Amino acid sequence: MNTNDSDGGGAKPLVDLDQLQSACDGDARLMRELMDLYFGQADEIMAGLGKAIQQNDVGEVDHLAHKLAGSCLACGMSAPVPALRQLEHNAKAGHLQGAPDSFAQAAAQLEAVRQYMRDYLLQNPPGEKQHDA
Repeated sequence: MNTNDSDGGGAKPLVDLDQLQSACDGDARLMRELMDLYFGQADEIMAGLGKAIQQNDVGEVDHLAHKLAGSCLACGMSAPVPALRQLEHNAKAGHLQGAPDSFAQAAAQLEAVRQYMRDYLLQNPPGEKQHDA
């Protein structure tokens, strides 16, 4: 499992490579395709989530935060999940208090995951079985 401890507060998982590799059977081409789909969908959801927060649409925030958190977990991309779950929790409670901060945290974590996976895939070209970075 990859970790990011840049905050000095201990290691936090960015990507569960075991889960991701298992989903792709270690196939680098399939992993690249999955990452393209994942980040394309994540970017669309984040754009909608930002708009829903601006419009104070708790139902849409709940729906989109839940959808993206599920996608993150399915792909082993756990870093954005806590902020997304906070958005979802608050929306279910009928308010969006702190939503801009949670959204910014999710966006930052998503970008950290994107950069990690970009680097990881550069180090593991198609045609080779994947290994931990």
